[in-house]
Amino acid sequence: MRLRCLLFFLLITFSAVTIQAQSINPNSVDVKSVNVDDLSDAQVMRMIQEMEKRGLSEQQAIALAQARGMSQDQIAKLQQRINEIKLTGGTAAHQIGVGTTMPVESGMTESVKREVDSSSVDQRIFGFSFFNNENLTFEPNINLPVPPSYVLGSGDEILIDVWGVSQQSYNLLIDKNGSINIPNVGPVQVGGLFQEAAQKRIFSKLTSIYSDLKSANPRTFASINVGTVKSIKVNVIGEVFLPGTYTLPGTATAFNALYLSGGPNKDGSFRNIQVIRNGELQATLDVYEFLIKGKSEINVHLSDGDVILVPTYEKRVKVGGEFKRNGIFEAKGEEKISDLVEYAGGFTEDAYTHRIELYRTTSRQRAFKDVLAENYEKIIVQSGDSVFAGTVLERYENKVSIEGAVYRPGNYELTEGLTLKQLIDKADGIREDVFLNRGLVTRLMDDLTLQNITFNVGEVLRGEKDIELKREDMVTISSIDDLREIRTVQIYGEVQYPGEFDYNEDMTLSDLVFKSGGFKESASEAFIEISRRLSYDEAQKAGDKIAHVYQFTISRDLKMNGEDAKFILSPYDQVFVRQSPGYEKKSVVNVFGEVNYAGQFSLTSKKERVSTIIQRAGGLSPNAYAKGAMLTRKVEVSQKVKRLREQLIASDTSLVFDDLGFDVVSIDLEKILKNPGEKEDIFLQDGDELVIPRELQTVKVTGGVLNPLSTSYIDGKGLKHYVQSGGGFSLRAKKGKSYVIYPNGAAASTKSFLFFRSYPKVMPGSEVVVPEKPHKEPLPATAWIAMASALASLSLTIVTIADKMGN
Repeated sequence: MRLRCLLFFLLITFSAVTIQAQSINPNSVDVKSVNVDDLSDAQVMRMIQEMEKRGLSEQQAIALAQARGMSQDQIAKLQQRINEIKLTGGTAAHQIGVGTTMPVESGMTESVKREVDSSSVDQRIFGFSFFNNENLTFEPNINLPVPPSYVLGSGDEILIDVWGVSQQSYNLLIDKNGSINIPNVGPVQVGGLFQEAAQKRIFSKLTSIYSDLKSANPRTFASINVGTVKSIKVNVIGEVFLPGTYTLPGTATAFNALYLSGGPNKDGSFRNIQVIRNGELQATLDVYEFLIKGKSEINVHLSDGDVILVPTYEKRVKVGGEFKRNGIFEAKGEEKISDLVEYAGGFTEDAYTHRIELYRTTSRQRAFKDVLAENYEKIIVQSGDSVFAGTVLERYENKVSIEGAVYRPGNYELTEGLTLKQLIDKADGIREDVFLNRGLVTRLMDDLTLQNITFNVGEVLRGEKDIELKREDMVTISSIDDLREIRTVQIYGEVQYPGEFDYNEDMTLSDLVFKSGGFKESASEAFIEISRRLSYDEAQKAGDKIAHVYQFTISRDLKMNGEDAKFILSPYDQVFVRQSPGYEKKSVVNVFGEVNYAGQFSLTSKKERVSTIIQRAGGLSPNAYAKGAMLTRKVEVSQKVKRLREQLIASDTSLVFDDLGFDVVSIDLEKILKNPGEKEDIFLQDGDELVIPRELQTVKVTGGVLNPLSTSYIDGKGLKHYVQSGGGFSLRAKKGKSYVIYPNGAAASTKSFLFFRSYPKVMPGSEVVVPEKPHKEPLPATAWIAMASALASLSLTIVTIADKMGN
């Protein structure tokens, strides 16, 4: 469907091609003479791109094209070209740049709206978006039947169908003289007649050859309708964005032409648009009548040669505040504030409707005026006025509220003579936990200060005293719990859900353990401790004692015996459930590498050693390198240490902490397996990982050597040999600080005695590290000059002092 709609836009391209080929005035272009074969693929593609922005149907496009005189043969060719380009994308030989602008004739092509530059227009002007809305096109619909009031003219098509005893069809065009030529009848003058009058005249002429049409019982019938309508030219002038001449279908209305011209510009009127026909005022359009009241009859039909004049606006008024529509509205004649309120859609729900603020510009300065509601229909607006509607006050004229220990707290209507007792009754009375000795009324005084009025709740309920309430009074009646500290008990340790719980009267230790989800498997029910704070009387005396401690035994089924069962918890008690002495979490270690059964192993004892785990793993494999075995131990950094590190980093951003999550434990597995149970055979912990590698055949050399590398291990060779393999020491190497890191994580450094150095032994898989001296920037020439000057000055001073001493 979208592709077929492009037929309408071909008129633009036809005009462009003809203008480029003939270099003639656009108004003289004959679309009938354009050959579709002369169009390039790029021009057809341009039509596709432009027409995708419109929404014309296939029938509209064909009708408009036929109205311009294009033949069915040309339409068929264009449809074929479009289908080919849709499939192939067009040929490069015919394409033009995307930004190429094609001339547009002032004919039917003007029904495609041009871009309007509205950047200079205040978008608040009411009605502006009406003619500049992508969702509101006002494209003329030529598929609808023409109205009876439609005036026929040259170019209109008359369709005559005769059926019954006689059958005949006629498709007749009205010629330039306003006539149609009916075969065997002759010319019939219909130009300038309304459709209804033309139908009667044609029917009368048809009776001359079909006499049965006018008999009392006819057997021949005829229908007379308007087919394709003519095109008309209208001129849009005045304060519009795109004034000019536009060619439209004969059914077009004033809004069609205004839409194509972009509508009134920043100075144009929306209230006094004039349609001039044959030099006389035909109609005056008030767009507000359509926008606000929906009166479509103001949208008059146009005739050929009509002029639409958009004059400058008469008055403009700014509207703001609590109106449903805020913006700039146009006023005319003797319109008043009440009319402006109607255009603005009326007041919002929060508007203060009794007064409007009016700001007016006089010939010399600005003026302000209060407009009361009774004057809305009296004050005539002037150009440049600004009106503003304020909001209602955030206060209530007949509201009181009650909160606290009543069954229905909230807001209540202040009726005449309402008292405190009546308000409590409205709130369904007081709750059982009410504090009867005191209540409070908070009252807003005339000067907006707050006043407290206290009362005895019990006396009010008994009718002994009462208070008459006023607007905005707030009544507060407290409960017993509101006036005391929140009572809780706490339980810690080996229970499912440790924490704080609400205290209930007659709560026992078993009740609290039950609330906390019961004991964990690790709990010791034989050692439960309760800490109780000092009583009120005890706390009145200074002393060293700060709490009482009680110890109890409770079974896992939460039963207590004897006096223990009678012990009642008090508010703020703290209960501690200890862990059983012999309870231990399951501990698991990992063994990887060259063992017969690598994997995870559960520790069976706190004193399980490395040697026993190796035995449980099936011993070492034939390729194992025991000297290279490494043990890593999981390390958890406490929250306290983490916070301390964060504080240190905040004070010194150069600090860096490497938190790897484990430590390397140096072991000699070969020695451990030879002497199990000795001090080298250390105890294992949960999370330990023991890795036994294959025998390594290389030595790595890093640091202050000329060529850091990994080289083959040679039995009996020392550290210097491997350094020489790396090209020897570099200039900044610290030879005496060289050290070796062994595969098991241990390290050995170089030892010095007088002029002798003892380098550490190197094993397979070791890493030889040669530290380097820090790099120092050389002193600049200015520093050397300064030092020389200082030395010279010092020498001169010494010589002077020596001479004085010699004398």
